[in-house]
Formats: sequence, structure tokens, C-alpha cells
Amino acid sequence: MYLEIIFNVLGGLGIFLYGMDHMSSGMQKLAGRKLKKFLAALTTNRVVAILVGIVITMLVQSSSVSTIMTIGFVNASLLTLKQALGVIFGANIGTTVTGWILALNVGKYGLPIVGAGAIAHMFLKSDKAKTRALTVMGLGMIFLGLELMSNGLKPVRTMPEFVRMFAMFSANSYFGVIKVAAIGALITAVVQSSSATLGITITLAVQGLIDYRTAVALVLGENVGTTITAILATLNANVNAKRAAYAHTIINLIGVVWVTALFPFFLKFLSYVSDPEKNMTVAIATAHTTFNVANVLLFTPFIGYLSDFLCRFVKDDGKINNRVTKIDRLMLQNSNIVVEQTRVEILTMGKMIQNMFDEISVAYKNSLELTDEKVKEMSKIEEEIDLYQKEITDANFYILNNKDINESLRIDIRNNLLTSDEYETVSDYLMRITNSLKKLHDKEIPLTEQELNVILKLHDKTNLFFRKIDAGFQNRNSARIKESLIIGKEITSLYKSAKESSIDFGTRADATTLSTTNYTDIINFYRRVSDHLINVIEGYADRNGKLRIE
Repeated sequence: MYLEIIFNVLGGLGIFLYGMDHMSSGMQKLAGRKLKKFLAALTTNRVVAILVGIVITMLVQSSSVSTIMTIGFVNASLLTLKQALGVIFGANIGTTVTGWILALNVGKYGLPIVGAGAIAHMFLKSDKAKTRALTVMGLGMIFLGLELMSNGLKPVRTMPEFVRMFAMFSANSYFGVIKVAAIGALITAVVQSSSATLGITITLAVQGLIDYRTAVALVLGENVGTTITAILATLNANVNAKRAAYAHTIINLIGVVWVTALFPFFLKFLSYVSDPEKNMTVAIATAHTTFNVANVLLFTPFIGYLSDFLCRFVKDDGKINNRVTKIDRLMLQNSNIVVEQTRVEILTMGKMIQNMFDEISVAYKNSLELTDEKVKEMSKIEEEIDLYQKEITDANFYILNNKDINESLRIDIRNNLLTSDEYETVSDYLMRITNSLKKLHDKEIPLTEQELNVILKLHDKTNLFFRKIDAGFQNRNSARIKESLIIGKEITSLYKSAKESSIDFGTRADATTLSTTNYTDIINFYRRVSDHLINVIEGYADRNGKLRIE
């Protein structure tokens, strides 16, 4: 008998957790475009930040994921502490949707839902349809797991030893409420899933093993226990990220303190909204939502004060962030966010490359007057672009190895990797052009008017080629990127003409090995820049299912 109970409860819990994971990951994939707009929606307006937190948590079905993601933005300096607090408040409300999903109480339909989802997943072809099927299957597994746990615990109601054990955890006094809330917090901290402990709480209450008061007290503690995930995630994060994680704990802890102090009145208020005698699951879900909504309403006016308090008492640890991008390791839990932030970082690389083009233009107009300081500045830009490319590559290869990402996202990741890699190489060649011009300047060897005209034409045309491709990338317009190929062909024609004329330049009376070599190097470097920009075009054509461009 005992073994059967253990098998049913353990199996049901495992299926429940697995289903929750499937549904959460499926929801994240289906909500990809909405998640990409996350950064754009962030604002100093605390109400909007709270709404963003609610929506994102409802979409991903995990307050831990949305909270850690938010803390990742703080760690990357994309969010201020005040903005993050608003999103965390919203996440606390958004997570209560899980309770209402459980309140649907369709456990007996869990198995057919799982079956329908699995069969659909086998026969459907598109990635999006398969993801929908997995999400439905996850939902069915949640209901099936709860049903197995509930059936497994039914015999326990008639076992005196279990009844006595559960009677020890009763919220029949103030200290009893505190004790039960602490147990809820401890179990959730160990499991690191408030959804799991909420499911167990509902199962125990439905089977009559714990009363409604005890279930509510457990739910209160679960809200504190779930904050441990965020704290663990910030062990190596910067001080602002730690402040955000501590704020999450403080908000929920103080919420539990004031509700437990007014516990009889809280239960009295809940009795006007729902009746546990009619539907225990709905009553528990109502308590969960009411607590979090009330807590957010109470704390919202004090976001600024809480932020100031944390800044004052959680001192700066002196850690220096050596990263150049704002792609934080805590973002890696959500591939869509990494892909979108990568695009932002590549656009920053594009601005830096355009700056290099502009500086070289100035050098041509000023008769190659390149100071050592200016060359150092250009070298610093090129080195920084190298770091951008490395950090982008590390993050995107990490999520590319995730087998759960769909083909559309995989194409976006590969295009981002290709573009960042080619941009980095373009910056290398622009630096080589700068060094060649510096050699001519230091040796006081001017380019002839004819040579300068040829190089200027190559420079301007190559710069235009880059700007067209960068604009297409910025606007997510792959067609515009491909259309710019005609400029690449013009550069090839200019290069061939310059190469032929370089033979004539080398026979002039004042020609030297240095002047001829550097002139040839410069036109070759522009050709190489063009080649790498063409690689971007071909990559986009090939990876979007089109023929490669000849």
C-alpha cells in the first residue's frame, strides 16, 4: 500500500513538473515576437513596468524565468533598479495564473489531452505547429500529474499515522501560520518551483489532508521560497542585480509578515470572494492572487524608497564589468531575448565601423595627416569590435546548441553570427588601410592625384555598400540586403580597373617600392572588405532557403 502511494505521488509529481516545463518552454517559443518587444516596452513608468512583468510571466508561465531575465537586464545595465522592481512586482501577479490553470480541474481529461498532443506532434510538419502540440501536451501532463497525485493520496486520508502527521502542520494559531508558511518556503526553496509546491498544496487540500487555512498559509510561504532562485542566480552578478534579487525577497517576505499578522481578517475577506467548500482549488488560487495583488498595491508607491534603501545598505562590491556587450549570462535562459539583444549589439558594431570609414575619409581629405593618437583611437575601436564579436559568438553558440529552438530562430542566430563575424573582419581590413596610410604619411610619400581619385572612389563605393547592408540588417529586410549586391559588383569592376592602372603608376619617375606596395595593398584591402560584405549577402540568401548569389 505504502509503495503504491509513493509510486503514484512520485510519478504524478514528475509528470506534473515535466508538463509544466513543456508548457513553459512552448509558451516562450510561441510568444517569441512578443518577448522580442520586451526591451522596447521597458520604461521608468512603474505602472507600465508592472504590466510588462504581468504579461511576460503569463506568457512564459514562470515567475523564476521572468525574474531572472529581468535581473539579467539589470546586470547588463539595460534596466535600472527601479524599472526592475516594477517588472518583478508584475511577475508576482503574473505567476498566479498557474493556480487558475490548475483550477480548471479537468484532471480526468489530462490523459486524452496528452495523447492528442503527442499524436499531433508526430504528424505535424511545421515547427510552430509542433510547438503548439508540445504546449498542449504539457498542459495535459499537468492535469494528468495532479490526477495521479490526488488518486495516490486518497488512501492516506484513512491512515491514522498520516492524519496525525498532517495535523502537526495546522495553521490554527498565529505561530501555526508562521510555522506552516516557513515549511512552504523551505519546500519551495529546495524544489525551486512554486508551481510544483502549489500543485502539491492543492492536491493535499482537495484530498482533505490539510484544511483551507493551512493551504493558504503554505501558499504564503511558497511566495517567499520561490525568491531563492533569483538570489542563487545573482551569486556572480553585479551589485545592482543582487539588489534586485534581494528586493524580490524583501517584498514577498514583508508581504507574508503583514498578511500573517492579519490572517483571520485575510481569510474573512477571501470568504466573500470564494468558498472552499464549493471549490477548494479556486479558493486557493483566489488566495494566491489576492495576496500578490494586495502586496503589489501596497508596495508600488514605495518603489523609489525601496530602491534608495537597497542602494544605501547593499554596498558596491567593487566588481568591474569587463564585458562590452549587454548580453548577460542570465539572459541565456531565453533564446529570443538573446537573439534580439544580439541584433542591437551588431548594430552598435555597425556604428563603430561607420566611424572608422568616416575617419579614413577625413585622412584622405587632409592629405593623409594621421596622428599617432588618431591611429590609436582607430586601433581601440577595432579591438573593441573584436570583443563584441567574441561575446556575441559565445552567447549565440550557447543557445544554438539548445535542441528546443525552432528553425526560424536557428536561422536568426546563424545570420547574427555570420554578420558579427564578417563585421569584425571588415574592421580588421579598415585598420590595415589605416596602417598603410600611416606608413605613407610617416615616410612623407604622398599619393598622386590619380591614385587618390581611384582610392576615394573605392572607399566611397565600399562605404555605401556597407551602409546598405547595415540598413537592411537594422530594418530586418533581407531583400534589401540582397539587392545591394549590385554595388559589390561595381566595387569589383573598380578594383580590376585600379589593379590594371597600378602597373602604370609603378612606372612613373617618382615611384618607390613603398608607395607602389602600399597603394596596391590599399586597393586590395577594399576588395577584401567588399568580399566579406558579399559573404553577408550570400549567407542571408542561402539560410533563408534561396539560391546562393553568384
